[in-house]
Amino acid sequence: MKTTRWALLLAVLGTAANGAEVYRSTDANGVPTYSDRPNSNSESIHVATPRAGRAGNTVAARPAAPKPNAAEPGTQPAAANAAAGEPPQQTAAEKSAERAKNCGVARERVSKYAVAHRLYRETAGGEREYLTDGEIDEARARAAADVATWCD
Repeated sequence: MKTTRWALLLAVLGTAANGAEVYRSTDANGVPTYSDRPNSNSESIHVATPRAGRAGNTVAARPAAPKPNAAEPGTQPAAANAAAGEPPQQTAAEKSAERAKNCGVARERVSKYAVAHRLYRETAGGEREYLTDGEIDEARARAAADVATWCD
């Protein structure tokens, strides 16, 4: 009887730790598709399962707005920025690297929001406030707008 209990316990623990494979592929339009079955252009991805009491996804902060360029009208020259205590303007390479980073973050957010069933934001007290369906749609639209801003 004792051996049967141990065998049952090991079987239950083994199935709880074993996760299913998830595969991601993109179609001709660049739309990601997730499946439990691989196809010719899919890649295996790791999906972290939340711990008990930690279900849901947070609404991540939007990428920072781009800094004004000194060559654009209405911006101050670099000397005025330095005198005002502001950091110097970014070089073209730095701007390009920032855009690429923000584009990657925006695309990742869109793909996460596409598969998330529930999104939440943290209140001032550190508690979760789950978004309504309309708010989720707005968050997904903002994420898509961020991709258009940073990736085009």
